[in-house]
Amino acid sequence: LSSGINAECITAGDFTTATQADIDSWREVSDTVREPGMSKAVFSLQKTQLFQRAVMFAMINPQPNGAGFAGVQTAIPDCAASYSDSTGLKLHARGQGQLKFWKVVLTDRDQMGSIRRYDYEQKFQVRGMSDRQFDVVDLPFSQFKAYKWGKELPDAPPLDLEKIGSFGLQTFGGVYDDYKQQGTGSLEVDFVSFY
Repeated sequence: LSSGINAECITAGDFTTATQADIDSWREVSDTVREPGMSKAVFSLQKTQLFQRAVMFAMINPQPNGAGFAGVQTAIPDCAASYSDSTGLKLHARGQGQLKFWKVVLTDRDQMGSIRRYDYEQKFQVRGMSDRQFDVVDLPFSQFKAYKWGKELPDAPPLDLEKIGSFGLQTFGGVYDDYKQQGTGSLEVDFVSFY
């Protein structure tokens, strides 16, 4: 997650200069971890002669109640803890396709790999899809909430950046939301940075 101070942190979130090895450090985390899951996510580096960025392609095949998710995640470099005084994350992104709602997922190191884990999440809607414009998405840390399997956990400890071990991007069916979504979509990301 980049802010321009440490090269290791820059390559974790600045996809305009990322290498294929950086992209290969991301892994899929989708609803296929459960028996009825049928969704899929792929994270790829898009390189042209004019630009470079990361793209997450997703397909949501939700259950009848809207349960379903597709995402990717990566370990956060240790240097990210040095940004604990930051107040949020900023994404420069563009969405295309049928999926308008996405989220950033932060997981504490001690919760990684646990089946009973909870994550800190903040949902956002990609704007400007009809005119294919990139959007700057501001995600204040004060608005991240703890969730377990899509349900908010009001008694979980508050988000502590010094404990975060992974960063993820996800789209979802909307099982506990006022909206539902399904189908295919993409999220193009130039960078993720602290502010």
